[in-house]
Amino acid sequence: MEVNETRNIIVGLEIGKQQSQICYFDRKEKEPISISVKTGSNQYLFPTMLSKKPGEEVWHFGMEAQYFSRNEGEIPVTGLLAMFGKSEEILVDGTSRKPEELLEHYLRGCISLLGTADPVRQIKAVMITVPKLSKTMVGALYQAGERMGFSRNQIFLQDYDESFYYYVMNHRRDNWNRKIGCFLFEEKEVSFASLVIDSQKRPMTAYIEHGVTAQISQDPVERDENFYRLIARSCAAEPYSSIYIVGDGFDQEWAVRSTPYLCKNQRHVYYGNNLYVKGACYGAREKCDEGILKGYLYLSPSLVRNHVAMDMMVNGSPKTYVLAEAGKNWYEIHTELELILDDREDLEFLVTSIDGGSKTRCSMKLPGLPKRPNKTTRLRVTISYESEELCVIQAEDLGFGEMFPSQGKVWIEKVSW
Repeated sequence: MEVNETRNIIVGLEIGKQQSQICYFDRKEKEPISISVKTGSNQYLFPTMLSKKPGEEVWHFGMEAQYFSRNEGEIPVTGLLAMFGKSEEILVDGTSRKPEELLEHYLRGCISLLGTADPVRQIKAVMITVPKLSKTMVGALYQAGERMGFSRNQIFLQDYDESFYYYVMNHRRDNWNRKIGCFLFEEKEVSFASLVIDSQKRPMTAYIEHGVTAQISQDPVERDENFYRLIARSCAAEPYSSIYIVGDGFDQEWAVRSTPYLCKNQRHVYYGNNLYVKGACYGAREKCDEGILKGYLYLSPSLVRNHVAMDMMVNGSPKTYVLAEAGKNWYEIHTELELILDDREDLEFLVTSIDGGSKTRCSMKLPGLPKRPNKTTRLRVTISYESEELCVIQAEDLGFGEMFPSQGKVWIEKVSW
């Protein structure tokens, strides 16, 4: 792996409930390459855990954490994924820690597996994928990235569904006219999801449809029967070109009846544990504008469905400046700009729906705006989202040089367009 390049390494990182893994995009091979935890081995998964040396700020992650907590008396910190999704502080070795602090320790460990001397300078993008993203987890992930020195345009996030989409779209492009399914094995249950593509629309749209989740027995014969029935319920009615099997728990040893049934009707069947991490890597590449899916729109449940823009004068010419782009996930939108008010005491936004249909103008009042001569009020405007529906607009008075110092006023409005 080339580690001397500046801002050129694209990384996928999967943080799972029990285990995590990391890969990077190989530009020669044009695909993600998994990184093994031990040099020269095929050990790609490592535990989602930390450990801390009692009384000292010494931390270990993954396999080292497992070793040091078992053999050297370090304090184990497990259940990290659940902690990252909560806002409560966690008591470790007598000290309360914020989730983003623990996440920073964990991310540093994961990134260290790349062997780069200066990750912030050398990494172009890291896509972190987790089973589900919540507002709290999104905050913790971005904060942990910032604590490490990464900027907002280097850290990207997506859930397992979106990673499935990116993996499939980069893996097999010849069978998109038929559905693609995925069985996820987790402890005592299996769930089914399928990728549906509507090629009639422009851009073509893709979304994940969730099917049934079934309990499966520990007894091999019953387990085979449980899985066989789930395949019948999930795939019998429609033509599937490919089926992916992900997670621990599937084995051809017990799947005597279900394996041939999976392969029926010339279905391609793939089994492995690296679908989500590689999908994250492909997703990172796409976000860096190096991707191949320009004609497709992935309809994530987190999608923002309106463009938000402002009409401005830039160097004497009228310009429409886009603040929030429809078709992005809410947590990816964070726009900051500075502007000077010209004969007005409010902010006006132009809102257009994703299909270009409805256009509306919305005004944000600025009560208590300091009285100054025209074109001497400078504002910093920040646009972000709290959910796919709720947009947060913040305006901050910056004053105008020494003549009109800032009065520190801040206006915040939350709006569903």
